[in-house]
Amino acid sequence: MRLKKTTLSSLISFLLGAGWGIALIGALSMFFSFFHSSIFLALLSAVLGAFPGLILVVFLEQVLLKSEMLVEMKRHTRLLEKISHHQT
Repeated sequence: MRLKKTTLSSLISFLLGAGWGIALIGALSMFFSFFHSSIFLALLSAVLGAFPGLILVVFLEQVLLKSEMLVEMKRHTRLLEKISHHQT
């Protein structure tokens, strides 16, 4: 976990775990559903079954990245303000 321990970071971490779980369950269920037909169809359906969970994971990682950027920009702003006050 990259963020400080807040309610938002706890929620995002939980949802990331749920996203990976959805991806794994979707892939395995689709794979075993189509395994009797052909291995190629089973692999293709596993990728398609994992897709919704992977979309959720990418979205939540993007939220984490933007949150980290916001925290870092606030820190840089404080440092720049401190530097500008020392120069005047």
